[in-house]
Amino acid sequence: MILATPIGFQSLQGRRVILERLAPKHTSFLMQCYSDNEFMDLYRLAQQRNQTEEQIKKRLAKEQVLLPQQMGKIEWVIFRRINNGEKHPIGLASLADYKEGHQRAEFLMGIFSPEYRGSRISLEASLLIMDFAFNQVKLNKVIAYTYGYNQYAQQNLTSFGFGQEGILRQHIYSKKGFIDLYINGLLVEDFRKNQRLSNFSQRLLGIDVTNKPNSQQKLSDQYVASKQADIFKLIMSNR
Repeated sequence: MILATPIGFQSLQGRRVILERLAPKHTSFLMQCYSDNEFMDLYRLAQQRNQTEEQIKKRLAKEQVLLPQQMGKIEWVIFRRINNGEKHPIGLASLADYKEGHQRAEFLMGIFSPEYRGSRISLEASLLIMDFAFNQVKLNKVIAYTYGYNQYAQQNLTSFGFGQEGILRQHIYSKKGFIDLYINGLLVEDFRKNQRLSNFSQRLLGIDVTNKPNSQQKLSDQYVASKQADIFKLIMSNR
């Protein structure tokens, strides 16, 4: 018998990092991130942050039995693998505003631990998300927004093959005042031809994520529903 997990429930495994789908067990780290305004302003400015531990746990418990297309998003905690087999949370990542019909989602990633920002660790995490987006979810396009004052993030996206598609001038108001919003996009056809990402992924992950994967049979609605029921029972039994 072949057992499969609906796309979005499994962790993304790299050599140095693991991306785990956000769950109630990650509440403490999420609260730590929410309390750091400087980090959250760069990761997701509009995120509601004034939540209690209980509110966050309840929200994450409800999300555990939903598929990405039902929530319109999937969010992960980024873990750094430690040599002794342990792991340490270092950031957050997400595919948000997921539109199944349009095969499109928004890419977000924030490294909470300063020592890993701009490192091979953050690059590996980005490659895992790109692999998931284009090869598992089979998106046609990934978009990403950056704030006008965050040139570092804009340069990183450009190095990943994203093209700047527009600027929304003075589009968002924050404590910095009115700020511009850059719109960036990466199409699957450009992702497949990106030699830089191909080289990086082979070096860091041991695989070429730009290669088109073998076609996989789509899970039936009945199967997905049964898996959701099993997961919900497991969550309730562990409370």
